Amino acid sequence: MAKGSQRVGHEHDHSQPNPEKTAPDSAKSQAATKPALSAVDLRDLESELHQREIALIEREIKSLRLQEELERLRPLSGLYRVVKSMATERKLDALLETITRETQNMLKCDRCSVFVLDQEKSELWTQVAQGLVGARTIRIPMSGTAIVSHCARSGKIINIPDAYKDERFDPAVDKHTGYKTRSVLCVPMRNREGSIIGVFQVLNKLAGPFTSEDEDWLEALTAVASGLIEQAQAYAEIESFVDKTLEVLAQTIDKRDPLTAGHSVRVTNYSLLIGTGLDVIAEDLDVLRYSAMMHDYGKIGVPEAILWKNGRLTPEEYATVQKHASITFDLLNNLPFTKRLGAVPFVASCHHEKLDGTGYYRNLKGEEIPFLSRIIAVADVFDALTSVRHYRNRMPIEKVAEILDAGRDNHFDIRCVDAFDKLPSDRVLKVMESERDRNTSEDISPFQQVSWKRLVEIVSGSRAKRGEEGLKEAFERMYNFGLPKDYKPLD
Repeated sequence: MAKGSQRVGHEHDHSQPNPEKTAPDSAKSQAATKPALSAVDLRDLESELHQREIALIEREIKSLRLQEELERLRPLSGLYRVVKSMATERKLDALLETITRETQNMLKCDRCSVFVLDQEKSELWTQVAQGLVGARTIRIPMSGTAIVSHCARSGKIINIPDAYKDERFDPAVDKHTGYKTRSVLCVPMRNREGSIIGVFQVLNKLAGPFTSEDEDWLEALTAVASGLIEQAQAYAEIESFVDKTLEVLAQTIDKRDPLTAGHSVRVTNYSLLIGTGLDVIAEDLDVLRYSAMMHDYGKIGVPEAILWKNGRLTPEEYATVQKHASITFDLLNNLPFTKRLGAVPFVASCHHEKLDGTGYYRNLKGEEIPFLSRIIAVADVFDALTSVRHYRNRMPIEKVAEILDAGRDNHFDIRCVDAFDKLPSDRVLKVMESERDRNTSEDISPFQQVSWKRLVEIVSGSRAKRGEEGLKEAFERMYNFGLPKDYKPLD
C-alpha cells in the first residue's frame, strides 16, 4: 500500500502546472507573436518619417510664400478699395477719409493726411488729420516752411527716414501735439494737366523708414486719387450751385413779404436738426434739405393781397392759399432732379398733410405721408408760430409747445416732435434768430446745457435747477427783442 500511495502521489504531482517551467514558455509564446523589426522595416519607417517632415516643411514654406504674396499685394488691394470708393463716395470729405484710411493700411504707417491745394488762397488744407485730437482742418500756406509746402512747390517726392535730422522738419508741431515724428514720406498729387493739386503725407512707417517701393505705391495711389478728388470737387461745386439756386428761388417767395423773409431757410435748418437727431441717412438728408427749402415755392401762385392780408383769412382765401401745395409739386416736378433727388417734388408738396388724413392737398394718412414730409411739417409749424405775421405777434413759446404736443399722432408724427424736444436749445435759438432783420446781442451759449423741452419748462414756470439760473430772463429778452408793441398775440 505504501508503494501504491507513493505512486498515486507521484502521478498527482505531474497533474499540476510547474511555475518554473511555464513562465519561460509563456515569454517565448509572446515573443513568437510579436516579431522584432527588421533592418528593412526600420529603414522604411525612417523614410516615411522623413517624407512627412519634408511635406510639413513644404507646407510651411508655401504658407510663408502665400503670406509674402499677400503682403506684396496688400498695396494693390488698397488701390482697388480707393478706386471702388469712387462709386460710393461723391462727397469730398467722405472720399478723403476713405483715401486716408486705405493709405494707412496699404503702407502700414501710423498716420496719413491728404492735403488739397486751395488755389485762391494759395493754401494746402486737409480735412482729415488722423490722430490729432480736436483737429479736423489744417491749413498750411504754400509759401510756408512745412515739408508738405516744400513738396508742393518742388513737385518732387520727399522721403525723410529721420525727421529730427532734416532741416525742413519743424519739431514745434510735435511739441504742440505730443506726437513723435520719426519718418516722413510726401508725394505730390497732380491733375491730368500735370499741375499740383495737393500732397499726400504719411508718417512713421511701422517697420523702419519708408522704402522706394513705398514711394512707388504712394505715387500710384496719388494718380488714382487725384482724379477722384477732382471729381468730388466738381460734384461739390455743382451741388453748391444747385443749393444756391434753390435757395434764391425760395427767397424770391419769402421776400414777397418782408415779414416772412428767411422762413424757408429756417424751416430747412430746423428740418435738418430734426433729421439728424433721428439718424436720417445722408442721402435722405439731401432730399430733406431740398424739399424743405422749396416747400412753399407754390406760393408764387397765391395773390399778394391774400399773402399780405392784415387779419384772418376767409374760407375762400384760405382755400386759395392751400393750392400752393399742389402748385409746388407741379413746378418742382418740371425741374430735372437726379434720380437720387427724385422724391423732392412729392416730399415738398406733402408738408401740410396730417396723420389723421385731414391735411391737404392729397388728404394722405399715416404712413402714406413721406417721413421726410412729417419732419418738415413740425419745422414749418414751429417757425410759423414763432414768427411775426401781419395779424399777430410771435406766439408765447409755451403756447407753441402746447400746439405741437396737442398735434401728436393726429397732425404730427410723435417721433418728430420728440426729436425736436430733445434738441439742444442753443441750436434751436440759433436758427430761430437767424435770417431776421433784427438781431439781439443776447449770448446763446448758456443755453447749450438744456434741451428745448427743458427750456420751455423753465420759461413756463418750472423752478430752475443749478446752472439754469437766468435762462428764462435771457430767453424772454431774446424772444421779445424788437417786436412791434401794437401787435397782439394770436388768441
